Amino acid sequence: MHFYDAKIEQSCYYCKNIKKYEKDYPIRKGVFTLDNYVFRCSLHSQYKCSKCGEYHHFNWMYFCPEEEKLFCGSCNPPSLYPVKFFDRTYAFKFKCQICGEDHFDLYYEEYRGTHPFEINKKEALETITGDIKLLQHWKPEKVREGKKISTEDVFSKNQSFEKLKKEMHIGSLSIYSEKEGIEINVSDTKKKWDQNAEIWISAYTAMSEDEGDINRQLVIDPVLMKLIGKVKNLSILDAGCGNGYLARKLARLGAKVTGVDFSKTFIDYCKRREEKEQLGCKFFTASLDDLTIFENESFDLVVSNIVFIDVKNYKQSFIEISRVLKQNGRFIWSNLHPCFGRINQFNMRLPFDNPRNEDNIIIFDRYFDSRAKLISWGKINPIWQFERTLTEYSKALKSAGFVITEIVEPRPEMEKIKKHPKLLAFDYDRAPTFIIFECQKIK
Repeated sequence: MHFYDAKIEQSCYYCKNIKKYEKDYPIRKGVFTLDNYVFRCSLHSQYKCSKCGEYHHFNWMYFCPEEEKLFCGSCNPPSLYPVKFFDRTYAFKFKCQICGEDHFDLYYEEYRGTHPFEINKKEALETITGDIKLLQHWKPEKVREGKKISTEDVFSKNQSFEKLKKEMHIGSLSIYSEKEGIEINVSDTKKKWDQNAEIWISAYTAMSEDEGDINRQLVIDPVLMKLIGKVKNLSILDAGCGNGYLARKLARLGAKVTGVDFSKTFIDYCKRREEKEQLGCKFFTASLDDLTIFENESFDLVVSNIVFIDVKNYKQSFIEISRVLKQNGRFIWSNLHPCFGRINQFNMRLPFDNPRNEDNIIIFDRYFDSRAKLISWGKINPIWQFERTLTEYSKALKSAGFVITEIVEPRPEMEKIKKHPKLLAFDYDRAPTFIIFECQKIK
């Protein structure tokens, strides 16, 4: 994390904003910044969590009066509390793990008049910069609540993003190389996925081994499973099965499932799981563009969940999937959205550590640039990913003998947004990151 020194005395970004609503609110000096654009006073800087010891944006912190300590939303994930205060339409609500009471983020607590700074609990406030005890004091005349609103009203407010135009926060994705897809060797793609397979398996095990990652759990799979429908006694191919969680889920519903993946590490893991559970699943190491281990018209249904972003030879893969699918059989597959799930996407957010997604602008660029990109994020080693347009996918499906019968852009349910505001609110409900195609073989 990099901090900038203020070359010219700055006013606190948040103090100036609150001043618009509270005429007697003091505008304090901005002595803290991450982006050299938004400066903040100590009260509105970062606070240290008593549990993990990390510093976080004040919007991501809450105060437990019983313990007289601050805790962060990373240690205790909050829910969304619809309420209008200052320029906001919701607060983060935390169910305290110590006292069992509900507490709110420090921004809403300041509005209410219950911020630890306002109730003389300043000793509990360890900020990342400055002496908070020396700041000018302010509090409302009495403890108050914001205006209760509906969850729907939270998302109906027209957000103004003019203040964000001068700075961009690109995010945690790293792009190492860009090439034409034809230049990439399939064996290199396979090698890089084998290098990451154990990382994915460990990550899935930590999250929920048989439910997929959080995106699949909350956004993709509820819609995908609804499209798939009843599967009892159907012969299903899981094309690009990864750790096999979807294959096992379908098998538990009565399907006869075969999984293929070009990563031997994934397939070996799937076979070990099958030996333990005896669900009747079969797993093979194979590339989607060469499914010659299967006879023509072997399957009633082919499913593929967020796979084709990693497939180089997508046209030949569609042809092979069509070949092994029975006449009038369905091919249901999800992928990163060609428009809104692109790698060439920029996130503008000020301040950069702000946990509130409504202050984020997502800019999409170079839609028609269908190139291979060597990328990494988190603990993932660099892998090749291949972006295409909707037109390219549509033409390739048609050439392979498919007709697209339905397209769904999955959007999380309101209850899930409310339960997971940091991940979903003003993000997945603003633009679809994923897309699901239902296709039928007609020739």
